[in-house]
Amino acid sequence: MKNSIKYLLLLILCGCDETFPYETGRFPDDKPINLVDLNSEYDDMNSNFVPSTADLTLTVIYSTNSISKGQQFDLDYSRVFFQWDKEKGNLDFYSDRVFDGSQVIRNLLFRINTNRNEKAPYTFVDENKGALLFSRDNSEGFFSICFDPENNSIPGVDEGDASFRLLGEDSNEMYPSFYGANFLKGANDNSQGKPEKMLFSSDRDGKFDIYELGLPTEGSIIAYLQGSREKGTQKIGINSTSNDHMPFVYGDLLVFSSDRPGGFGGYDLYYSQKTANGWAEPVNFGPKINSEFDEFRPVVSDSWEFSNQLMIFSSNRPGGLGGFDLYFVGIPKF
Repeated sequence: MKNSIKYLLLLILCGCDETFPYETGRFPDDKPINLVDLNSEYDDMNSNFVPSTADLTLTVIYSTNSISKGQQFDLDYSRVFFQWDKEKGNLDFYSDRVFDGSQVIRNLLFRINTNRNEKAPYTFVDENKGALLFSRDNSEGFFSICFDPENNSIPGVDEGDASFRLLGEDSNEMYPSFYGANFLKGANDNSQGKPEKMLFSSDRDGKFDIYELGLPTEGSIIAYLQGSREKGTQKIGINSTSNDHMPFVYGDLLVFSSDRPGGFGGYDLYYSQKTANGWAEPVNFGPKINSEFDEFRPVVSDSWEFSNQLMIFSSNRPGGLGGFDLYFVGIPKF
């Protein structure tokens, strides 16, 4: 009997220190993977992620014209779950539209979607309240950056005017993204930090360039962007003579899409790292990620359980379900 008890205690103690052959996960980095459950025969693109409290779980808000059967783009959502098998070293993923909080997202998108085109969603926390930025076109076809007009009454925000212009009325302004030394996109409300600057893209000068403006250290960011005060908007140094578009910043990493010379197809994905002197010379992600077709709107997320980062983007490469599809791939932790 005593020997049996000792044996059981030994099993319990050994179980506490159990190790697996593949403790650290890895997102596939040799070939992008189609997010099949989110895609359709139409165009599915322009994603944004909202991490949940559960590890490896992202609520993805994206733009699609599948709801209207190809007529106009609306914002839609799905939660994507990633599971790493520590015994076999395999990554599995699946998606679901019904989860805790999904009704809140459905109500939000129901308010936002119109018979115009809604694209480029971007979530963040403004004055401790969740906010969603996106871009919508007008009757002349020009996109402006907009926000949810019922976003919990952020102090100083004029909810009767749910959009703002930064460069004038006769160009597109899209794809806002924040960054700063103490800001991390996707962190929870308490650790997100305060952004210092905002990037966005505009074709004011005839092609798309990436622009930057400083943000206030106090008060609502949306209220500041709405205001009439001069913003000091300027182009960043990595723009080319071609289109540089769809910027997204995660920490000190800027990813974007460009049709500059030297790529592998139409629009390719590039990255640039923040330095003391600004943004470093952009680097092409290479032929494992880019194709001879178009790659759009990259976004990046991270998990301490994985040895590399997750990047989601859209592409119209062959082999998808139709039009632009959403894909994911692993990239280095820069």
